[in-house]
Amino acid sequence: MTRVVLIGLAACLLAAGCDGGKLAVAPPHFRAAPGWRVGTRPEHACVSYSRKQCVEASGWASTVKYRGDGENTPPSRTLAALPPDGIVIQLTNYRDNLPARRPSTGPWPPRIRARDVGAGFEGEPETQGSFQYLVRTGTTSRYLFVWFGRAHPTARQVARANAELRRTGP
Repeated sequence: MTRVVLIGLAACLLAAGCDGGKLAVAPPHFRAAPGWRVGTRPEHACVSYSRKQCVEASGWASTVKYRGDGENTPPSRTLAALPPDGIVIQLTNYRDNLPARRPSTGPWPPRIRARDVGAGFEGEPETQGSFQYLVRTGTTSRYLFVWFGRAHPTARQVARANAELRRTGP
C-alpha cells in the first residue's frame, strides 16, 4: 500500500511541476504555409537565470530569410531586410518558478487586429509595425512578437500573420 501511495505522490508532484527543480519547455513549431520560412531554437536557460529557475525555447516564421538564430529580440538583421509586405513572427515559450515573472492567463493564439499594431519597436524604424503579446497557458508562458514591413499593416498582412499563428504548436 505504501508503495502505491509513494508512486501516486511522485506522479502528482511531476504533474505539478515539482520534479526536483528541473524545468522543461517545448519549442514552438510553426507549420509553414507557402511563402513562409520557419525555424526553432532549442530549450536553454533564460538570460540571467539558471535552468532550475527558468528555461525557454523559441521559434519563428518569416516571409523573408530569417537572419540569426532566434536569440535576438528584435531580430534586427532580419527586420533590416523586411520589405513593406513582409512579416516576421518570433515566439518564445518559457517555464519558470519565479512567480513575479508569470504573466496573466489568456487565450492562445491571440487574434491580431490592425489597431493593436504600433509603429516602431525599440530601436527599429518607425516605418515598421509591431505587435506584442505575453500570456500564460497552462504551465507555459508565451512571449510573442510580430513585425510588419509597414507601420500600418494591410488587412492581408494581418490575416496572414493570424493564419500562421493558428498553425503554431504546441
